[in-house]
Amino acid sequence: MKKKTKKDSTKKGMSWSGIGDAAVGTLATNLATSLFTREENKPATKGDIQKLLNGGINNLILVKNIPVRMDGTRTYFDTIKQILIYK
Repeated sequence: MKKKTKKDSTKKGMSWSGIGDAAVGTLATNLATSLFTREENKPATKGDIQKLLNGGINNLILVKNIPVRMDGTRTYFDTIKQILIYK
C-alpha cells in the first residue's frame, strides 16, 4: 500500500487572501454591472412598484376600447379607486 504524502493531498484550507480575492472580484463585478447597465434595464425596487401602485406616475389611464360619449367625455380608469371615470 502506498502512503499518502502532503503532495497527494488536494484539500486546501480557507485563507484570508482567498476571502479578500473573492470580495474584490464580487465588488468589481457589481460595479461593472452597475456602470454598463442602462437605467431602464435595471430591476425595479419595491419603492418603484409602490410608487406605481400609489399613483406616483399616472392614476388615470385612458380606456381606448370604450367609445367617446355623446357629450364628448372619454372614459378613464382610476388606478387608486379602481373605478371608471368620465372626463
